[in-house]
Amino acid sequence: MNTNKFLAGLCMAALFATGSQAMGASPDPLVIHQADAGKSFTLAVGRHLSVLLKEQAGTGYSWVVAGDSTPLLKFEGSSVQSAATMPGGAQLQALDFLAVAAGKGMLRLDYRRPWETDKPPAQIFSVTVTVAE
Repeated sequence: MNTNKFLAGLCMAALFATGSQAMGASPDPLVIHQADAGKSFTLAVGRHLSVLLKEQAGTGYSWVVAGDSTPLLKFEGSSVQSAATMPGGAQLQALDFLAVAAGKGMLRLDYRRPWETDKPPAQIFSVTVTVAE
C-alpha cells in the first residue's frame, strides 16, 4: 500500500468520525470493569454504559441486575465478550445499559445461578451512578 492511499484512508476515517459526532451521534459508551467496584461514575442521559465482569463458564453462574438496582439505567442486555479458550474457563460478560433519567443511584449486579433464588449471590458488584441532563 502506498503512502498516499494510506493517508487518504486515514483522512476519510477522521472526517467520518468527526462528522458523526457533529451530527449528534452519542459518544462511546462508558466502560467499567471489576476493579471499578465501589467507585462513582457520571454520565449524561442518553449515554450507554457497559459493565465487563469475569464469569466462570459452565458453572451456571452469571451476572444479573439486582432487584434494588437504580431505575436511572435501562438494562439493554448482556453478552459474552471473550469466550473461554477451554471448557469451563474464565470469560467476560458484558452488561449494557442506557441512562434514561437524571439523578443519583446505585447500580448493583449479582453473580448467581438463576435457579438458586433462595441463596445469596456468590458475588456482588456495585457502583454509584450520577446521571446528568
